[in-house]
Amino acid sequence: MDYLERKTAWLNSSWVFSADKDYINKADDDTLKEMFSSNLHFGTAGMRALLGPGSSRLNLLTVRRATIGVGLFLLSKYGPSAKTRGVAISFDNRHYSKEFRNIASKVLIEMGIKVYTFKEPHPTPELSYTVRKFNCVGGLMITASHNSKEYNGYKFYDEKGCQGVYEIIDGLIRTIDGLADELNVSFEEVPENEYGKIFFLDNDSKYDDEFVTREVSTSLYQKEFQGERLTKIVFSPECGCDCIVGPKALREAGYTVTTVPNQDFFDPDFKGTQNPNPETDGAYIGAYQELDKLNAEGKKYSLIIVTDPDADRCGIAFINRYGKKERFTGNQTGALLIDFVLGTLKRRNILPMNGVICNTFVTGSQGAKVADLYGIKVRTTATGFKYIGNMADQIEASGQKYLFGYEESYGYLLADFVRDKDSLQSIVAIADMTEYYLRRGLTLDMAYEELSKRTGLYYNTQVSVYFNGADSLKLMNEQITKLREHPFTSLASKQVSFLYDYQERKVYDFKNKSIAPLVNPDIDITNCLRFDFVGGGFIAIRPSGTEPKVKFYFEVTGLDDVKAQKYVDEATAELKKSMGL
Repeated sequence: MDYLERKTAWLNSSWVFSADKDYINKADDDTLKEMFSSNLHFGTAGMRALLGPGSSRLNLLTVRRATIGVGLFLLSKYGPSAKTRGVAISFDNRHYSKEFRNIASKVLIEMGIKVYTFKEPHPTPELSYTVRKFNCVGGLMITASHNSKEYNGYKFYDEKGCQGVYEIIDGLIRTIDGLADELNVSFEEVPENEYGKIFFLDNDSKYDDEFVTREVSTSLYQKEFQGERLTKIVFSPECGCDCIVGPKALREAGYTVTTVPNQDFFDPDFKGTQNPNPETDGAYIGAYQELDKLNAEGKKYSLIIVTDPDADRCGIAFINRYGKKERFTGNQTGALLIDFVLGTLKRRNILPMNGVICNTFVTGSQGAKVADLYGIKVRTTATGFKYIGNMADQIEASGQKYLFGYEESYGYLLADFVRDKDSLQSIVAIADMTEYYLRRGLTLDMAYEELSKRTGLYYNTQVSVYFNGADSLKLMNEQITKLREHPFTSLASKQVSFLYDYQERKVYDFKNKSIAPLVNPDIDITNCLRFDFVGGGFIAIRPSGTEPKVKFYFEVTGLDDVKAQKYVDEATAELKKSMGL
């Protein structure tokens, strides 16, 4: 069926609202091709797409189809217990998030499956917590994370409370792919007297209070710090899910918190922020202005914390030793947090030597070096926090102790009662870490400088490159194939020692000119190439599965930031030229 046939099917369907039919009729040909040339595919990370009518967009019909697949998959996997154990559903502040929650709940209830959900937006980590607390067979999170307001998304969580890894998600994908299209899919409803029940967990504040208290209990210093806190915090939830529970957690942990005006309420249009992604400069502009205003009044605020719309990731800025505002990357924050956590446990003589730190193969190496200094094992997974959540389960099952997990994209998890990155426990730990160092006369930049003297210098950054044109995705995949079949042995004068091909499961040893199988059960098959340089550092090259974009993850060791960035610029230019960009 071509895009015009799909368009006609939508216009003739009684499932499609008249307003959507009007939108379709007014759309130009290019928009119609985007809307109807393909089907919205449920992938390993769920679905994320533009909102609106069409087979390739996120709308009530594509969400309904995916949820029918989820219900059938869970009933097949767990049998009647799926109905009584139920599914948890949460959603963020985006357009249609609540409507998507409604249709997903309706489908599951009509299949006889119990649903635990919320009336208002709630964070991703609270969804994970809810799955685990009620022993649900799965969970759904309606969110597009930090994407712009035109997007929304749909993520599936397994019974452990983490996003489904391959052995789970593959079965779900096969079930969904086997369904009729969104206009024709159907399912067998149970009799009305066997409908599942829906439980709203936010009829009052008790459930949130319980969750926040559990999150704050992860603090290593809540009862240790005596007297007034030196750390005062400007907090921004970026108009997202942390509007209520984020400030509540920090205040319960003992901190003075001021929220950023125009960013501290649910807003699907994100009007109060230039960019809701904590990895970008635009996410901090409002917080910088608020901190400057407060400090001009003599309030002495020193820390800025920003969380993304679904409240699983967080970023920080702070007043450095020179009285200037400075930001840390996710790699820097992660390394410093590991040192703070492990150092605290060691000083108290309670550091478990069977403890484990988790990261991903594109995460910077400094955190792993910190763990090594304490004699703590590091396990590395594929990119995506679902692998760290799944690893936490393996660690628990093996009798070891999960201590910390993180990835470079501002996601951290300290305590594994949640099995996804968790901004709530992260912001409490960051506040405690800042307070700990301030009480010793150190700003965070000074603490990080001291850490780098022990580990050596690390510089990590990302570069995204795009392929343009009608065949852009095809061109990108051709270039990755070319790179896989004919890998470079040096890049901008740095020699490559090893190439790890995580898709073809091969390790290239360039010094010994040998190729061996990649045997690493902790890292699932993924389309990524990582080139490790002689003397330290790496570049990981990871193409997007959905858009013509390639990410370069750089690590440069032993150089200051200026010289390291110069190398990154030279290497990027060389790579882009070789790819014809």
